[in-house]
Amino acid sequence: MTRLNEHDHDKMNRISNALLIALFTLLLLGPTALAANPQENFKTGYERHQSGRLNDAISYYNKAINANPSYVLAYQMRAAAWHQKKEHSQARADYSKVIELGDPFFKAVGYFNRGIVNYDDGRFTQAIMDLTEAISRDHKMTQAYVHRGIAKSKIGDKKGQIKDFTYAAKFGDKKVRNWLETHAPHVLKQKR
Repeated sequence: MTRLNEHDHDKMNRISNALLIALFTLLLLGPTALAANPQENFKTGYERHQSGRLNDAISYYNKAINANPSYVLAYQMRAAAWHQKKEHSQARADYSKVIELGDPFFKAVGYFNRGIVNYDDGRFTQAIMDLTEAISRDHKMTQAYVHRGIAKSKIGDKKGQIKDFTYAAKFGDKKVRNWLETHAPHVLKQKR
């Protein structure tokens, strides 16, 4: 039997130590690495969101965003969860991030949703500005016209409200059309 000399023994110890460190690192980081999958965290967050577990949903959206800071849809859904919890400043910050990071569709949706948060906070002028920006990016966004019209009515701009409602009716909003038939039938007659 061959005996290990001191040099070989040290070499074996270093290799053994390196393997042990690698094994422990994999054991420790393995679950973290798996949990860092942004799509899986988003999916879990979305499922929790749909079942009304908003705090859990936000936690999973946080994990998705931490793993991928450019994950626009995770910001969008986390903002929606914050909004449902009436945590408007967090919702507004996330919708602002959606606007900053998003492609044109997400930007329009981000402006629309931030406008709704501003409206819910009683910040009608800011809501009108955000909804106007959403409309400039998607001129057929019917609900943006509806909500901007409502915000305009809150600041006393009844003509602006009627104009926005007219556009919403033109793009197919039946409830707004019914409202106009009751409260401003002359507008519908002019447009025919």
